[in-house]
Amino acid sequence: MGILRNSGGRLLLIARSLALSLLLATLTSAQTIPPPQQFAGFPIGSDGNLVRWERIVEYFQLLAEGSDRVEVEELGKTTNGNPFFVAKISSAQNMARLDRIQATQKRIADPRGLTDDEAEEIAWNSPAVVMISGNVHATEIGASQFALELGYYLATDDSPATRRILENVVLLLVPSLNPDGQIIVTDWNNRILDSEHRWAPLPWLYHPYAGHDNNRDAFIMTQVESRYTNKLLFQDWFPQVYLDQHQQGNGGMRVFVPPFRNPINPNVDPAIWSEIGQLGFAMYQRLHEAGFTGVGYDQTYTAWWQGGFLRGAWFHNMVGMLTEVASVNLAMPVMQQLAELGKAPSNPQTREEWENVRESELDAPLPPPNDVMPRYDYPRPWLGGRWTLRNIIDAEWALTKALLETAANERVKLIQTQIRLGREAIEAGQQGGPWAFVFAPDQHDPGALYRLLEALHYCGVEVERATKPFSAARLDYPAGSYVIKMAQPFRAYAKDLLEPQAHPDPALMPSGTIGEQPYDLTAWSLPLQLGVETVRVDEPFNMETERLAEIPRPQSELLNAPGAKGFLIDPEPNSLSIFLNRLLEAGVRPSVLTEEVVTRDTRHAAGSVWIADADASRIEQLSMELGLKVQGLADKPQGSSVLLKTPRTALYRPWTASIDEGWTRWLLEKYEFPYSSLLNADIRSGDLGEKWDVILLPGDRDSRSLIEGNKRLSTPAEYRGGLGHEGQAALQQFVADGGTLVVWGKAVQFARETFELPLQNALEGLAPSEFSAPGSFLRIQVDNGQPLAFGMRPDAIAVFDNDDALEFSPEVPDSDLAVVASYPEADLLASGWLRGEQHLAGHVAAARINYKRGSIVLIGFRPQLRAQPDNTFKLLFNAIHFAGIKP
Repeated sequence: MGILRNSGGRLLLIARSLALSLLLATLTSAQTIPPPQQFAGFPIGSDGNLVRWERIVEYFQLLAEGSDRVEVEELGKTTNGNPFFVAKISSAQNMARLDRIQATQKRIADPRGLTDDEAEEIAWNSPAVVMISGNVHATEIGASQFALELGYYLATDDSPATRRILENVVLLLVPSLNPDGQIIVTDWNNRILDSEHRWAPLPWLYHPYAGHDNNRDAFIMTQVESRYTNKLLFQDWFPQVYLDQHQQGNGGMRVFVPPFRNPINPNVDPAIWSEIGQLGFAMYQRLHEAGFTGVGYDQTYTAWWQGGFLRGAWFHNMVGMLTEVASVNLAMPVMQQLAELGKAPSNPQTREEWENVRESELDAPLPPPNDVMPRYDYPRPWLGGRWTLRNIIDAEWALTKALLETAANERVKLIQTQIRLGREAIEAGQQGGPWAFVFAPDQHDPGALYRLLEALHYCGVEVERATKPFSAARLDYPAGSYVIKMAQPFRAYAKDLLEPQAHPDPALMPSGTIGEQPYDLTAWSLPLQLGVETVRVDEPFNMETERLAEIPRPQSELLNAPGAKGFLIDPEPNSLSIFLNRLLEAGVRPSVLTEEVVTRDTRHAAGSVWIADADASRIEQLSMELGLKVQGLADKPQGSSVLLKTPRTALYRPWTASIDEGWTRWLLEKYEFPYSSLLNADIRSGDLGEKWDVILLPGDRDSRSLIEGNKRLSTPAEYRGGLGHEGQAALQQFVADGGTLVVWGKAVQFARETFELPLQNALEGLAPSEFSAPGSFLRIQVDNGQPLAFGMRPDAIAVFDNDDALEFSPEVPDSDLAVVASYPEADLLASGWLRGEQHLAGHVAAARINYKRGSIVLIGFRPQLRAQPDNTFKLLFNAIHFAGIKP
């Protein structure tokens, strides 16, 4: 290259030199970074092959070392101690100013103080930030494999299209939101590959606790992976667009993209729906251009539900999206019988019938597709054939490139809209209706208030604390009260989680605009399910507050302790169970008062705990750690009591991957209950009373499932079967000998049939048109003088998901039956949707019934569903604490 003397020549020389440098850098990085198939030792997406998580971590570290377009950040360790990371990918120029881009994202998310000119400058000079995650449900394994190819492509490709993406987009790529599950599924795939068990379902959960429910944990964040995800979204980056890649069943459609189904959530701004539609249709078009059939939208998932990380984005002024691609058999291909366009199969085969055939013919094809009718939202139906892991990855390639290209093209508008929605949220909050939500510090369970405020605060909601007393909505509040003002950017998120929901009745919606039943739960209001008193205030009021950088944990109170001979602790906080379990482990035997007492003009409810001759410093330390109120007394209060002991507790663990079992396990460990897991053989072996005082059955398995268990012949023999009649007989003997059996949800049916209880489900046989309560919050009346309900409020909330209404025979003696909770005669619905209230009104929600020398605790709903409804945890906790103990 000659040296040019004029200024234009100098610019040309500089441009050519820069281009050559970029080309050499790209060639160097491409040469030093092995392509994914070379690194893995097999083509990505090839039949039966999966890259395990530790190798995915290693590969992204190679990308970061070999390319100036990639940076990897480990956010922490997963539940099982594996690395959870995000790969940040953009142009070298953007990566060099990544800190500034991240700081600008926070100004976009919170536009207070931005002038119009500053807002425009930011919009025109900032890249869009897009977050893509996958594999939250670990059997939906394709996204974790696709991420390898996507990372390599963006790190090494130098085409104009890729350069435009990198210049205009910062990509936050999370290959798996569930690394532990990715390992579990990969290992299971490798175990059953090329064996007679290759169609066997995974016998255990594909997350250590939550299984398929881990995205349902988005707003309450019991799991560490949920916190990492929300930290990326709502603390660190505030992306304009978030895509969560999923897989679905393989019976019909190949790929689903947004927009979503009706009904819509009224707290979401219409601009979010329009941007979801714009980006969704870009993916929809690209998939058809790529030659895919079976592509549709407006399917399955409603725009109503607050039930996943992508949905949380809607309420933070971000575009949250989900895609579903038809699954295969983990990494193994499936073959589906062919169908004729527009015609239903002449001999439709049920899934169970197909499974029976598949047991004897391992290569028998799946039944034909169940949806072959062309229409506007599904114009080219899938008609069957071979479907592979490679097909899944190819589909994710098409939709992801379309998303990234559209985000690059529309970055200015995406940023402008996010700023505008933040401003409008602040303005709406200033106008009131509501203006604020107020929480008095004196709550039934201060720990539940902490959990509520901390969950909101973690996801960006501003929480203030009053420094002086004030009045609002004609009520007086002390200093220390908490206030969430609505004039803030994430007003919609706070409002949606704090107010009751009113899901529209599908029967009242225009024909064809909504499904007959809602998707998943219809309610999620945190104050209701956590049992926290909150007051919505519509008009502005005056107060002096401090904005909290973190939510303070509940404070303990130790009253009149010097010289005390014993200590009295009130029963309301759930953390009392941790306190009791630690004392019992240390050899201290607490007493529980079985009636209300009054000390120094203070009333203490039944269930209060008395501890005598204990180390005062130890009691003080525990109460401070757990936020308990402790009163030191010279003498034990008068009244009846029982002496607690550590109950020998067991939780049944079926080989059918019970999510409810996983959540119960998590809850027992969180509240420090010692327990053991019981497998089928453990129960069938009998003599249960020699080892256990209380046995718990998970509530998401009905009688048939518990008895038959995993009956697939393709399953390895050690994981087949259920309790069987042997197990039923062993449990009968266990209770007859004095044991306590605790059942809830669907497992109530098992207890009713196994023990031939004088009990019916009052809702049995009712069609959905007669009764439906699909994941709604219903009011229950609680007798908190009963040991099972010690510490509960007299009015509580049950999370009712088309569960059981208990109806006992009138002949049952009062001495054998203790009704603990019932549904009121009217006004049952607190949040969500309920049809046919009269069928449930007045029926029993929870009870204890004697059976020979033992007892059975029956809870018609699930009191610990997804570890969320704090206000009914005590039904489970007390059932354990008082197992085998009679006043």
